Amino acid sequence: MLGWDISVCRQTNGGVSPASADSPEGARLASWQAGLGGLNWLKELVREGKAIDLGGSGYPCRYTATAEYLFPRLSDMPPGAKSEWEGWKVVWSPASVVAECRPDEWLIVEAWDQS
Repeated sequence: MLGWDISVCRQTNGGVSPASADSPEGARLASWQAGLGGLNWLKELVREGKAIDLGGSGYPCRYTATAEYLFPRLSDMPPGAKSEWEGWKVVWSPASVVAECRPDEWLIVEAWDQS
């Protein structure tokens, strides 16, 4: 059961600016579990300047990035997602909710350490 439980959520303020470590979460857009390397894609976005690491110890770790950079990574299957793990499955919001997100909308990515 080593890995991550990852969620992507909207911000309650409409995502007009980057989230902070304590920004409240709005509607959940996606949720999945991934193995130990499940955050590598986020770390890559941070290195490229396309996401911000908001810190955290794994209980949780938080990131923020715009939909423009997150959605292409999530379009088919989230990076490292397990199709089923401990009874959990990949969960997506209805397409209508995701379609409401502007490309420049800042979202929250939260990752909980599952070790």
